[in-house]
Amino acid sequence: MQLNRIIALVLVAICFVSATFGIQRRQMDESLNLKNVLDRDRLELVSLDGPITGGRASASGAMAVRDRLRELIKDKSVKGVLLSINSPGGTVGASKELYEAVKDLKEQKPVVVSMLDQATSGGYYAASPATKIYANAGTLTGSIGVILSGFNAKELLDKVGIQAQTIKTGPYKDIFSPFRELGDPERQILQELLQNTYQEFISDVSKGRKLDLEVIRKLADGRIYTGRQAKDNKLVDELGTLDEAIADLRALARTKFGIPDAIELPIRRSPASFDRVLDQLLSQSNVSIALPFFDAGNGNISGAIADQLTSKLTSHQMQAGSYDPPILLMPSWVN
Repeated sequence: MQLNRIIALVLVAICFVSATFGIQRRQMDESLNLKNVLDRDRLELVSLDGPITGGRASASGAMAVRDRLRELIKDKSVKGVLLSINSPGGTVGASKELYEAVKDLKEQKPVVVSMLDQATSGGYYAASPATKIYANAGTLTGSIGVILSGFNAKELLDKVGIQAQTIKTGPYKDIFSPFRELGDPERQILQELLQNTYQEFISDVSKGRKLDLEVIRKLADGRIYTGRQAKDNKLVDELGTLDEAIADLRALARTKFGIPDAIELPIRRSPASFDRVLDQLLSQSNVSIALPFFDAGNGNISGAIADQLTSKLTSHQMQAGSYDPPILLMPSWVN
């Protein structure tokens, strides 16, 4: 009886060891297969959705997209990038960051933009240096211009008996305050600020589209164009769908890198990193989160995650409390 138990235990141990090694071998094979898939020549689809801001609200937000475009500059397995844009525009700094990332990426590999419902103002700014721009006939684009808007609530506050009290270190520190009327010197300062930003905007678009600056200036009065109108004015290259843009990108990549038609050149959607997923989760909540379950002091993985969470939560809360009116590259009627 004792011998039978020993034999049974030995058999169980052998089965356990065999199963463990089998699982490890299968995981290793899957990892190698995945690595081979990721390392093969391919195209990548990157999506830019929603208003363009400096925050990292989602994997398809402006800064996450900028970061991914920068990564793809060094990724030799990616032979071309399709940038899908569906954005009304946004802030100046973030739009400029995207513009520069697209411009630098285009110097290394083809970048084709596919405009969906809208790619206006800052969205068009980001698209302008691409190798080629596709739009649908009904896509809304253009709106090349700069806007700074606020409100004056002084009369309303006077009616209810509320008076603002401001202590400042300079005459223009509370410029664009909603508690008083904007003065003529302040209006002049802000107009010069907008004109400076506008000049850089149209200059970059002129360089990106390889069009004369005066041609762009005539088109850049803030008006919105359909995709067909934009093509007639050379703001986009082709009218076509996302699939047609992919086909064109594939042809451009084959030509640039000498890839024969016999070799498949698949396209995959850009993966979300841990940071992007974490940002997306945090963007869905406005509550403060305590982290008692993370050990941040031992230098382990949990500590690193805790540091990232704390940093992101802090920055998220700081952004939510900012009331300074930003200079926007977006049409004023977009919600």
